[in-house]
Amino acid sequence: MVMRVSENVKYSTIVDNMFGVQDSYNQLVEKVASLKEINRPSDDAVGMTRVLNLRESIASIEQYSRNIENSQSWLTITESKLSAAGDLLVSAREVAVGQATATGDAQTRSTEAETIQQLIDEMLTLANAKYEGRYLFSGAKSTDTAPFSSTGRSAAEIGTASSAGANTFDGTVTSSGTYTGSANKTYVAKITDWVEGTRTATYNVSSDGGETWTTTGATFVLPDGGSVATGDIGDGIVLTFEDSGAAEPAADDVFYVNALVAGYYSGNGEELSVNIGEDTPFAYSISGEEAFTDEGDGTVDIFGVLTSLKQALESNDQDGIADLIDDLEAASGQISANISKCGTRTNRLELASTNMTDTKLNLTELISVAEDADVSEVITQLSMKQIALKASYSVAAQIGRLTILDFLR
Repeated sequence: MVMRVSENVKYSTIVDNMFGVQDSYNQLVEKVASLKEINRPSDDAVGMTRVLNLRESIASIEQYSRNIENSQSWLTITESKLSAAGDLLVSAREVAVGQATATGDAQTRSTEAETIQQLIDEMLTLANAKYEGRYLFSGAKSTDTAPFSSTGRSAAEIGTASSAGANTFDGTVTSSGTYTGSANKTYVAKITDWVEGTRTATYNVSSDGGETWTTTGATFVLPDGGSVATGDIGDGIVLTFEDSGAAEPAADDVFYVNALVAGYYSGNGEELSVNIGEDTPFAYSISGEEAFTDEGDGTVDIFGVLTSLKQALESNDQDGIADLIDDLEAASGQISANISKCGTRTNRLELASTNMTDTKLNLTELISVAEDADVSEVITQLSMKQIALKASYSVAAQIGRLTILDFLR
């Protein structure tokens, strides 16, 4: 059987082939212009997936690098403030040594008491220093209040209870009790279950601002229009709920209360941290508790020692002045230890930064291998495709000039 090929079929075939060559030619031109082997997912779906994964890894590394850079800046400023605090303590010790001898008298000691007051004021400025709007030595406590005050608390305090912004419960929550803890902390109560029929709530507690939780299994019942104490949520702190709102408690409702020990410090002993690698948290801050107080990791209440020195000078107490010399030396050692900690952490960050730089370079090279075009090969292909395109144009032109008269001659 003879198959008839019409002129229309021949034209369609030629045009389709010519368009195919043109498309291939255009793709090669695009590769030459962009120097990329993959310009869109359709060019190489598997290759594009790999490139996107590598770019995501680079984006993570860039974020880690920013975290490292910010942490380095924070530690640099912290070390600078601590070094200045150490210098103040050296000056205070010089005053104490000079006035602890018989050469000192009431007049000189009264004058030096003013000097110590100036040192206390400057120490307070350093301890309340900020970086990028945050207090350097407030620990992990987010507050607009300076971490240190010029007058210390004579007894422990329990702050006002507060509710998380996303809570369902809109009643009143108050705090009470006698704080028995040994350091400043942020306590959190989190409702894990609410039974509407019996109006019974089950809750867990945290003593570190919500980083870790203790499963208590404790419950409380909230009568309509009444109030009830949850009991101790930690170290003598009691929360009382008053059902004065329209919405009942619900699972995941969270309530906070800050507890402070006696002293000059209002921050906490926790440290700020960021990830400097995948699943690699890094604590980059020094809390005021360990740097300036005798609570938590600290051993000397620096503001307490300086205040005692000033009082001993004002009262012309030679023996009292002498007794504080060792405390001042210990305070200097405490500051020096935290300066060393800053240096150790900075060294760790430098190593992490170098590692991130090397890793980013390796990933960039992998992207280049997967994505970049071999220019010489692409240009060779382009030249060959150009010849094929010219040939297809020539054939199309020849067929376009044929008429029925050409066959009758």
